Amino acid sequence: MKISSFYLGIITSNSRLDYEQKTSYSFSISLEPIQLNCSILILIKLININDNPIKFDLNSLIYNITENNLIPLYIGRIQLIDIDQLFTSEYEFYLKNFSSQISIDQTTGSIVLYEKLDREFHGSELQYEIIAIDNNNKENKLTNKLILFINDINDHGPKFDQDFYSINISKSIRSNSIIFQLNATSDDPIVNGNMTYYLINSSDYFSIDEKTGIIRVKKSLPSIITNFTLNIKVLENGINLTDQTNLLISIINDDNNYFNLDYRNNCFLDENQIIGTRICTIGKNSNDFIYELIDQMNNFQIFQHNGTIINKKIFDYEKDPHEYNLTIIVRDRENQVGRPITQIDSHHAIATHSFFLFLNLNFHSSLFHYLH
Repeated sequence: MKISSFYLGIITSNSRLDYEQKTSYSFSISLEPIQLNCSILILIKLININDNPIKFDLNSLIYNITENNLIPLYIGRIQLIDIDQLFTSEYEFYLKNFSSQISIDQTTGSIVLYEKLDREFHGSELQYEIIAIDNNNKENKLTNKLILFINDINDHGPKFDQDFYSINISKSIRSNSIIFQLNATSDDPIVNGNMTYYLINSSDYFSIDEKTGIIRVKKSLPSIITNFTLNIKVLENGINLTDQTNLLISIINDDNNYFNLDYRNNCFLDENQIIGTRICTIGKNSNDFIYELIDQMNNFQIFQHNGTIINKKIFDYEKDPHEYNLTIIVRDRENQVGRPITQIDSHHAIATHSFFLFLNLNFHSSLFHYLH
């Protein structure tokens, strides 16, 4: 407030006065000079007018419903806001489009739900267009949306997208290599979809990460295994619902990558050959792997870089055995760090083959015979 004329005492406002913000103002006016000691207290009361439209109370239009609810279920009541409150209004409430899911009482605005909600079927929310009509003036219509947010509960178990999976892997695959990853899903949000994976049939050669479903090779695969079927189960924590699937692993023999198979039947040794005589080369030159020989009688030696076999003694056909069983192992060179070369085991082998050495007087006989 301000006095627009100091001589006439006219009081004017310097801003818009709103009854809904402040209903009255009080102040005092003094006359000059001060020595007159004359003042007056003024109280100004605002008169309310109907200058605000009636509108929906937005808080009465939004509700949270937990799925699998009881039916019928009272949700709440639609309310209107009349800031001025000068007149009595009579509004009726309607759904713009008919729905068998809910009903709205025309007079009270009470909302009743008649359908059990499923978040995975209905989605995360439902919306309904509503209308409020003034009975005293049918032209006065209010429209808005009623929103039901559907809260999820963990009621759906995990599912694999297939009952059966099939993969091919190399026999020489390195230990700890990833060969496959299973991914079970749940219709519930991820916050409720904590999965744990298990191997039902225990395996010495394969493992699964319980949290990620990643399957790895635990150790080198022997030649005698050509396929393996893993039975996998997934459990959704908290509700103990499960699903199962199978993974068929076909093991491809790739020994030709490590052995020179063209010469497997062409190795021979004449009796009375000097020590260190080259018998045959069954490997290939490589910087990635090395060859080792298992020879219980210690009669032979192998070159690690290419698999060349030589004799460590002079053989006599009339005195020595005519047949020798030799096993050649190929290892990944990277896995040899810190491990003695003389340590013989199959856990780090990427390929293994057995050979029989036949010692004959007939120099044209095959002395190494490849066995798969």
